[in-house]
Amino acid sequence: MPRTPRPAALAALSLALLALAGCSGTDAVPGGGGQVVAAPPPPEDAYGQGCAALPAQGPGSLAAMAEVPVLTAIEQSGGLSRFAALIRTAKAKDLFDSMENVTVFAPDDAAFGRLTEDQNKALATQQGAGELVRRLVVVRDLRKADLRDREYASLQGAVLRATGSGEEYRIGGARVLCGSIGTANARLAVLDAVPAG
Repeated sequence: MPRTPRPAALAALSLALLALAGCSGTDAVPGGGGQVVAAPPPPEDAYGQGCAALPAQGPGSLAAMAEVPVLTAIEQSGGLSRFAALIRTAKAKDLFDSMENVTVFAPDDAAFGRLTEDQNKALATQQGAGELVRRLVVVRDLRKADLRDREYASLQGAVLRATGSGEEYRIGGARVLCGSIGTANARLAVLDAVPAG
C-alpha cells in the first residue's frame, strides 16, 4: 500500500520548486516592480581562417590575449609588429590603455608590406600614423553579426563599411583573417590589408 506523503515533505518539495523557478532565468520580478537587467551576451569565439595560425598557448594565443589589454595583445602577436610600431609612432599608448568596449581593426605585417613608398613615408610621421590608427578604431564592441552589410564611423571620423556573412567578412575591402579576438578591454580583428575609409 503506497505511503501518504507527509505535510512536511510536501512543504519542502514546494520550497525546492520555488527556488528552482527563481533560478530559471525568467524575467519575473518579485512584487512586479523594478527594472529587469538583461544579462551580458555570452563570449563570442574568434572566427576566420587566420585564427589557426595563432599559437595554441602562450603569448599571442587566444587565451593569453583574453587576459591582457588590447595594446599588449597586439605587441605580443608576432604578425602585428608593424601595427604595434605604428601605434608607437602615433604616440597612442595612452589612447589604447584608456579604451573600453571598442573594436580595433589591425592590418597584419603583410598588409603594410603592400603599401606604396609614399604611403609608408606618411605613416612614418606622428600625424600620419595617428590618422591611420584612429581610422582603425570603432567605438563599439562589434560582434560578427554586426559586420553584415553595415557602416561604422571610426574614431578618426572615416566611415568603415563592413560586409560579409558566415565566416567571411571584409572591412573597407580588407578581409578579416581572424575576427572577434577578445582582450581585456577591446575586441580585436586582424585584417589582410589596410582598409579603405
